[in-house]
Amino acid sequence: MRNRAIVFIELILALLFIGALSVNVYLMVNYTPKQLGPAAITFWFIGVVIIIASFVTLIEYNIKLRNSANRMQPRKVLTQSLRTGILLGLTITILLALSSLRSLSIRDIILFVLTVVIIELYFRTRKT
Repeated sequence: MRNRAIVFIELILALLFIGALSVNVYLMVNYTPKQLGPAAITFWFIGVVIIIASFVTLIEYNIKLRNSANRMQPRKVLTQSLRTGILLGLTITILLALSSLRSLSIRDIILFVLTVVIIELYFRTRKT
């Protein structure tokens, strides 16, 4: 059986996903980027990070828990899933932000993806 704290974290992630998704959809439907201004666009990108990170975390966590070897370590699986979700969310959002500023090049993509891969490899190989 899952711990209450883990169920609470799953609930928080689901609420963050739904809240950020609804705010971003509302902003996209009702306003143009010129009407929003730079601060609101920044908050929109923060919402994109929250949407991607929470969605990836919830999906990956529930998929990994179906494996019988992972059922005994739900906190470790949740930590790994959260890290993956945050890294993927930041990666996609930063690349989208650079693309919206029209300053994205193939060199930037390669360097950024390599940086994320190195960070992930570091966390997977470090001793806890």
